[in-house]
Amino acid sequence: MWNNPDALNRLSGLVVLATVLFTLWIGGRAALEVAFPFRQVSVLGANHADTRIEAKKLVATLAGGFFSMNLHQVHADFEKLPWVRQAQIRRLWPGRLVIELTEHQAAAAWNDRATLDTHGEIFPVQPWTGLPRIYAPEGMQHELARRYGEFAALVQPIDAQIEQIVVSARLSWRVRLSGGISIELGREKLNERLARFTRFYPQAVAAVGPIQRVDMRYPNGFAGEPQHSMPHKPATRPANAA
Repeated sequence: MWNNPDALNRLSGLVVLATVLFTLWIGGRAALEVAFPFRQVSVLGANHADTRIEAKKLVATLAGGFFSMNLHQVHADFEKLPWVRQAQIRRLWPGRLVIELTEHQAAAAWNDRATLDTHGEIFPVQPWTGLPRIYAPEGMQHELARRYGEFAALVQPIDAQIEQIVVSARLSWRVRLSGGISIELGREKLNERLARFTRFYPQAVAAVGPIQRVDMRYPNGFAGEPQHSMPHKPATRPANAA
């Protein structure tokens, strides 16, 4: 080909054409940036102070105009923020960018290392004092979020709140309510057992006073330990208790 003038001319023409097109593309892109910049960037749904601070930093780094900004990258960057569950990015003609955030709604502390939201998702925010505590094997977060909501509804009739849920490696459940009442639920019929506790708890308190610990793994009743009681031999658990 190097000895073929016609082929060299065609190649040179293609190189020139590619150079011209590239120059036009660069120039057109720059013109679009000047002609159609984002004159207003609105961030909606940033309710937590940390989100507002980090969102402001991200907005300051945005590059590009109405036609050239990489919205996929903007979307990814905002969804990396710890409190952000979802981000939606919209362009509104002629020069507005709207970033709408949906934040996690905290439900409980997860294994003292992160926070569990109401959808059963773990997000990397250090839990704070006052959040209910959940200790459970990894991978159970969706079930725990569902159970937490169900348990909270079941104890409402006795004006109690869920303070802690512990699930052992053998998948045995224990719940602690406000006031320090610890309830052993075992591995099955969890809602049924907690509902039974709620039903009979007022009668038990009327009979023996405040209760510290309750074992609901018995099929037709429960064993309770009153607060400040003298040491005693624990009740024998039936063979079919779980």
